[in-house]
Order: sequence, then C-alpha cells, then structure tokens
Amino acid sequence: MHRIARGIAVVALAGLAWWLIGLRHSLIHAVTTYDAEVTEPASLPGGDGAGLPPAARVRVVLVDGLSARVAHDLPAWSAVCKRGLDLLVDVGFPTVSLPVEAALWTGLTQQQTGIVYRSDVPIVPPLADSIPAKLADSTAIAENHGYIVRSLGFHHVEPPGDDDAKAWETAWEQHALDAVASPARLVFVHILRVDSAGHTHGEASEDYAKIARDADGILARLVAKDPDARWFVLSDHGHLAGGGHGGEEREVRQVQGCIAGPGVQAGRGELVHVVDIARAIADSTGVALDKASPARPMAVALAHPLDPEQAIPATPLRTGAIALAILLVGLVTSWLTARPWWIGPWWFVIACVSLVVIRGEPTLSMRMVYAWEGRTMYLTWLPALAVAVASAYAGLARTTLVRVIAAGLALPMYAMIAAITVCGAWPTIVGAEVAPVVPRFTAWLSPLVLITAHGAAAVALAVLARLVRSAFDRRSPAETSRTAPAAE
Repeated sequence: MHRIARGIAVVALAGLAWWLIGLRHSLIHAVTTYDAEVTEPASLPGGDGAGLPPAARVRVVLVDGLSARVAHDLPAWSAVCKRGLDLLVDVGFPTVSLPVEAALWTGLTQQQTGIVYRSDVPIVPPLADSIPAKLADSTAIAENHGYIVRSLGFHHVEPPGDDDAKAWETAWEQHALDAVASPARLVFVHILRVDSAGHTHGEASEDYAKIARDADGILARLVAKDPDARWFVLSDHGHLAGGGHGGEEREVRQVQGCIAGPGVQAGRGELVHVVDIARAIADSTGVALDKASPARPMAVALAHPLDPEQAIPATPLRTGAIALAILLVGLVTSWLTARPWWIGPWWFVIACVSLVVIRGEPTLSMRMVYAWEGRTMYLTWLPALAVAVASAYAGLARTTLVRVIAAGLALPMYAMIAAITVCGAWPTIVGAEVAPVVPRFTAWLSPLVLITAHGAAAVALAVLARLVRSAFDRRSPAETSRTAPAAE
C-alpha cells in the first residue's frame, strides 16, 4: 500500500505539472488577445479651468515607442516643443500601443474601455464614440500596423489593408504629407519605426537613436507642410533599455508630449494624463468626450499635475485582502508541515529570489513573461529545483509522503492562487474570454505558474526515485536449506 500511494502521488504531481504548463499558455493567450472587464480608472485631481480654444486644423503625429530621454535630443521635435506647451505625459497602464491610443482618442482610460493589450487584434467594429468618429473629414495615415489606426474610428484611413505592405513602405510618407497639407480638420500620422527598433535593439542602443532621428526628419517634413496648424507631437510609450514595453515602469509609462500652434502659449507643464491630451484634442476640434471621461481641461491639468504613480490603477482593497489571506494560509500550511524544517519550501524562495536578482522583477514589459516555453526564466531557478528534489527525497526517509508534499508545495501553490485571485483570472481559467490584466500581479502570474509546475515535477521525481529505490532494495527471499548428503 505504501508503494501504491507513492505511485499515485507521482502520477498526480506529474499531471499537475503538465496541466499548469498548459494553464500558463492559456493565461498568456488571454492577456495578449482578449479585453478585460471594465473597472474604475485611477483618480485624477480635479479643479476649475479652461480648455484649449478650437483650431481650424489639428495635426497629430504619434511616434510609436519613443522614449522621453531620446525625444529631448531630437531637433524637429524639440523645435515644436519650444514654441508651444512642453509636457510630460503618463499614458496609464498597460503601456501597449492600441490601448493607449484608444485612450488618446476616446478620453477613457484602459480600465474604462477594457482594451488592455490586443496583440495584432483590431477593434471590430472600430470605436464609434471616439473623437475622429465625430468628425466627417478625420484622416489617419499609418506607416505600418494599420490595424491600430483602423480601430480608432477615423473616417478615412490608409492603408485600408495590409495586403500590399511592401508597396506601402515606400509610398506612405507622401500620403501622410498630402493628408497634412489637405483642408481636413483632423489628421493623424502614426510613425511606427521607432517602436520596431526598440523591440529589436533596445532603447539604449545607437540603432534606436538613429531610427528616432529618421522619424524626427519625417516630423520636420510634416510640420513644414502646414506650419500654421495646431500640432500635437506625442508618443504612446517608451521602451526598456533592452527593449520591451507594456508594464508600469516610469521610463516606459511617462513620455514627452508637446502642443504648439495658434491659441497655445509657450510653456512647460508637469505630469499630465494621456486622457488630458484627449481632452485637449477634443477641445481643439470642437468635439465633446464621453461623460464618463476623467479627462481634465488643460488649465486644470497644468495646475494639478499627477503624482508619479497616480496614473496606475489601485488594487481593490477587498481583492487584495483575499489574496493576502490565501498567501497567509500557504505560509501557515508550510510552517506546520515542515517537520523537519529543511523540507519546507526553501527551493521556492530561492527560485523567486534568483529570478528577481538575475532577470529583474517581472513586469509586462519583459519578453520572458510572454515566452511560450519560459526558458529565460526557468534557467534562473534550475538550481532551486535541485534543492526541491534533494529535500523531498531526504524528507521521505524521515516523515510521511503527505507532509513532504504539503511542506514543499503549499506555499508556491497558494502564492499562485493568490496571484490568480488578485488578477481576476478565475473566469479566464474556466473558459471566459477575459484578459486578467492588472498592474504588477499579472506579470507575476507567468513565473509563479511555471515555478509551481516545475516544483510539482521536482517533488514527483523525488518520490519516483524513492519508489524505485524501495523496489530494488527489497531483499530476495532466503533460499531453502538443503540436507547434507549422508556419508557413504
């Protein structure tokens, strides 16, 4: 019976490990594909003040992925900022192009729209209550990834599709110049090359800086086509030094933005929200935002700048308390069952510390969080798995199977469950098409699920090793003694 129990434990733990790896894949898919449940936005400071006056023509250029650090050194960009209003803009969370640009054109934060990621997934039908949807001659020109601008509600969009991408690569800039020179009230030009460079080379690379200068040259030519328009030059997010965005890091979340032209006084403002920029565009074009928008008139935004972390939505108190209670149960369970003490979840502590020390604290800006196999992460905690195998194997000689499993796996299991709870991922696990995206905790879901899977496999290996050893250690039955032959 003892060996049967160990055999069942091996199969159950191996099955759990296999299921958790599949669960991690499902969660990654949900985060990058689906929309989230609508929640309350971060609270912005209010007050009374005037918005920007209307302008005859509004031109918006967004350089996708341009960091504030690099933007400050670009001559054409800086020239626009010096003759207008120079701002630091917090784009909110998450820092992904389509969600941020949806906020820019609706005045609703990512939490209010539920649009939080959508990797190459357009909004169908396009936004109906956006600023461009309310202007009959609104025009958008995209260098690449046209699905983004096609999602925003513009009446005229180029390219209409990505089927002829190679030809568009050489033609798009002239189309953008022609649009800017047209009498259209609102023109939006989306430059993508800097974001591509950030993903490929990283924000700290010379390649990124060079391609940013190329984009700045395009901006100079665009402004020259209609210098008397009201210009908004913006970015939707920055990049990590090594490349990547999506998380809540300040260098990714806070970018430079400038407004210049008729009716705009030159000056410098502190931190404002991207929805405040939406309000400035709406006021410039004579359009009203959704009543639910927390966007503030520009005078209010300038008089009441945000605190550095104010744009990050807070974790609901009730959800956080439940998650903390779950984690506490895991700690108590491990404490009560870890007899002897060295069979406790030390391997789990080593794994988490190794990940943070070697790779940094997980955020949604890191490629490793989304990597299907998770190799970049698990290479950091392989030594911890050796500790898990050794402690479980030795523990099985000193205490019961149940105690060894509970002591080694209770804390990682409960930590994973707490993360699932605080992210609101339970509906996703049971099949709902909902993105469990919240600041900080969603990024930890991926490594926590994978660490728990690997821990279960490590304990299964230790139990299997004990099972095999017990089979080989069984003594052979003693031979029947033979009677000595009688002497002749």
